[in-house]
Amino acid sequence: MTTRSGWRLVLALLAWVGVAAVAAEKENLVRNGDFSDGKGTQAEGWSKQDGITTFWETKGNPRGCLRFDTSVLQVDKKKFLENPDAVQGKSQGGQYDTVGAHEGVWAFCAPIEVRDGDQYFIVEADVKGPERSTPLFYPQVFIRGYQKFDSQRDAGTSSWFQTPHEGGPAYSEQFGKEQRPAVEGDCLMVYRHALVCRLTEAEKWEHFEMAFKMPKEKKYRPDVLLLKVYAMWPLGNYCFDNVKLTRASKEDYDAAKKKGHSIKGFMPTAEDAEPGAKPGGKPAAKEKRGKAKE
Repeated sequence: MTTRSGWRLVLALLAWVGVAAVAAEKENLVRNGDFSDGKGTQAEGWSKQDGITTFWETKGNPRGCLRFDTSVLQVDKKKFLENPDAVQGKSQGGQYDTVGAHEGVWAFCAPIEVRDGDQYFIVEADVKGPERSTPLFYPQVFIRGYQKFDSQRDAGTSSWFQTPHEGGPAYSEQFGKEQRPAVEGDCLMVYRHALVCRLTEAEKWEHFEMAFKMPKEKKYRPDVLLLKVYAMWPLGNYCFDNVKLTRASKEDYDAAKKKGHSIKGFMPTAEDAEPGAKPGGKPAAKEKRGKAKE
């Protein structure tokens, strides 16, 4: 092999390594984020679909998707989860007796480990819903960051907990029916953010994207991330597809930030204001504010 041929080979290998590194950096960290894989009625890699408010659909954008029905009455959901045969048609109740007017509907992705060098991320999702979102209520993708329980650091800590994946750890939440002390094996929330998915039309797939970065403070830096796709109001059927979380460079982060999408949206903004526009009802408040870093 000539010297010139050797250098060509080296340059080709370096180019291949560079392409491979970029591809790895763009890898979707959300397992089965396009909902193309599943068994029976369940999408792989996601918390269990209950069959009354959460469903795995085979026709999404364009493959599978998760569908949420927020118009289900709370009493019917409770009956169904205790005994599916007990629900024979819809019970008596109005719009403020629905799950969408109270806890909402959600699903968790599989846990995502945060590496030591991780700093920038981009989260994306395709969403459609039954109506245009109101200024105050819209589907979201919650970003939840957790640290694994440390017996010295976290002694005496109490919280509400959910166990989204059977056989997996419990994760602290900001609301719930029962509170208990944290124990070995739990994961405690230290960081939270949200991708606001304010829909502009009914029954139309829309794409949403947001960049975010990990906190510098050690006490707020998570060991693991969970994405929680969520909908509540206006009532009806919501679909989520192509849920992505990718590691990003500083350049990608800056470019995504310029698009202007952020956690703003919990209150109406100037661009939301329309003559005569009114919020669509008053369901219960969203998740209570906690001490996690935003």
